[in-house]
Amino acid sequence: MRLSLDLNFSENQEAIRSAVDRFCEQHDAERIARQSGEPFPRDLWHQLAGLGVFSPAAPGNAEAGGALEICAINERLGHHVFPGPIASTFLAIQVLDFDEVSSVIDGRSLVSVSNAGSTLLPFGTEAQLFLVVDNNSVARAHKPQKVEPVSTLGGEIWGRATLSVDQPMAGADRGLLLGNICAAAYLTGAAWHLIHRTSEHAAIRKQFGKTLGEFQAVSHPLADAAIGISSAQVLTRAAASYYDEAEIEDSVAMQKARCQAAGALVSARRASLQAAFTCHQVFAGIGITLEGPVFHFSRRIRQLVSTPPTGVREQELLLADAGLGA
Repeated sequence: MRLSLDLNFSENQEAIRSAVDRFCEQHDAERIARQSGEPFPRDLWHQLAGLGVFSPAAPGNAEAGGALEICAINERLGHHVFPGPIASTFLAIQVLDFDEVSSVIDGRSLVSVSNAGSTLLPFGTEAQLFLVVDNNSVARAHKPQKVEPVSTLGGEIWGRATLSVDQPMAGADRGLLLGNICAAAYLTGAAWHLIHRTSEHAAIRKQFGKTLGEFQAVSHPLADAAIGISSAQVLTRAAASYYDEAEIEDSVAMQKARCQAAGALVSARRASLQAAFTCHQVFAGIGITLEGPVFHFSRRIRQLVSTPPTGVREQELLLADAGLGA
């Protein structure tokens, strides 16, 4: 029986993180995150795919890595608030057929994942493939003939249209599980970077002859936010580790994996929102201006928390597992 779990990344996983860091810095991903209403950077997305970041999600491609590698990738993409339907792409790779998976992995096809009954389509104006999440199932939808562009809080252009949905697809459990891990890892990466920048600001900005960090009303909320993000990061890496090691084909193991991934996502959503709120307060007015040092982080966090397929499904799953369901 395992009594402890090492959640530090391996040498190979750290190398993957470093490669993603270099790519994002070379292409100035943060500059793109600051923009609003600009066309989706398809060339950049294609280059990211060429880096091989989506390959670990390919079924039967164990040599490319597993959920922990995917977790490491998403933490660093979140650190740079890299644009695009990242978690949705990892989800889609689990449910699409071979030819479509290949086009998604190499960046030729963009995926839009929406909630059942919703007309709001993330990246709907750019997507070639459309999926709809309905509770624990994922269905393929036909590409709409016309998609109306919609501005979003995160600065990206999404779309609005009514989808015609087909039958549910196989692999939904794996797809939703892995999508939750990806979304949680991305959120923790973005929130950690936001907290670090805010802490640096609090260490040099002075009021009444003291730095902001010397006031407990500033330092204590920042510490609370850091603890929340640290906890969410541990839960996310633990969920990824279990996914890699467990026999997921077993129904009991799958249920445990689903609950761990759901717990990681719920924790990451709550902790990242707390971080965004706290950091806004510390930065005051410049924390909510497009030209400021951190608004592109906090607005992306708020956007992602409300992005399909996240929602009440994960909370209901955790409540049911604890015997508190309806």
